[in-house]
Amino acid sequence: EDPLSRQTTMAQNKGVKVSTVHDLLRRSYNIVKMMTLLLTVFLAWPNSNVAVQAFTTPAAPTHKRLHLLTFDLDDTIFPIGPVVAEANDAMISRLQTFGYTDANNDEIVAASKRIRNELREAGEALTYTDLRKQSIRREIMRLTDLQHHQVDDSIVEDVFDSWLSTRHASADKHLFSDCVDALEAIQIQHPDAIIGAITNGRGNPLFMPSVKDFFHFCVSGEDEGVFPKRKPDKGIYEAALGTFYNLRKEESPDSLNWIHVGDDLANDVGAAAITGAKSIWLSAEEEESDLPSWSTATKEEMERRAMLNDSAKKYVSSKISSLNELESAVMHILTGER
Repeated sequence: EDPLSRQTTMAQNKGVKVSTVHDLLRRSYNIVKMMTLLLTVFLAWPNSNVAVQAFTTPAAPTHKRLHLLTFDLDDTIFPIGPVVAEANDAMISRLQTFGYTDANNDEIVAASKRIRNELREAGEALTYTDLRKQSIRREIMRLTDLQHHQVDDSIVEDVFDSWLSTRHASADKHLFSDCVDALEAIQIQHPDAIIGAITNGRGNPLFMPSVKDFFHFCVSGEDEGVFPKRKPDKGIYEAALGTFYNLRKEESPDSLNWIHVGDDLANDVGAAAITGAKSIWLSAEEEESDLPSWSTATKEEMERRAMLNDSAKKYVSSKISSLNELESAVMHILTGER
């Protein structure tokens, strides 16, 4: 007698309606047999790991994998105006603590322009770091009877360090309000992507507490092996690619998906695209045409920049007005949309 018949007989003896009990027991018995069969096949399957993966592996992505995302810094993740202004204030304050009470930032900017003109005539180049240090030295000379070689190098270094540390602190304080959220979204959606910074100056997100954990590296136009190949020269971008491949030796240049984000058409969009990146242009609705007071760029340099900007527009892969649009722009590029 099979188990089902025994269960039915017991139910009859207790006065339970036979048809109802029989139906319930039949269904239960079929379910148990089916589960037993599935378990037997599963355990006997030589490649049972395949079965596990079939239930646990997520669906394949519908977009390309992002390998590298790089950012410009100034006016891309923070506004450069207030950052440099606060750094300059710290520099003047530090000079005053050494007794140079009449130190003046306008004089330092003027000295920087004179130094650049001298270098241009001599066909020489100078890092922004050395340019600022020389300008600090000349301000001390202006306020004293000291000659160039008589100025205390340690004071120049101290004043410069004050400027640089304040620049980093101010940049961290003035981060665009959507910067951290945008970086978090990228990190969540593209957890394997390397994130880097490419900048001509001395800004470095690795020294900015609010964002340092998002970035894997920073390449500066001041770096040994990069200078004088600042943006828009390809050299600085090639150096960034070299850093990436040192971090990801298994990646192939032939399959690299690299996106660069920046506010400058010539320096960021065009130069990065020529080096192999897809470029996202962060462009505010209204762009300033006047140079900031601290800039040492010449009229000729600005005219050349305008021409480069026009020629770089064709390289824009996506245009955004704020960083809260970044993840959407990245996905459009990876899916081939515009």
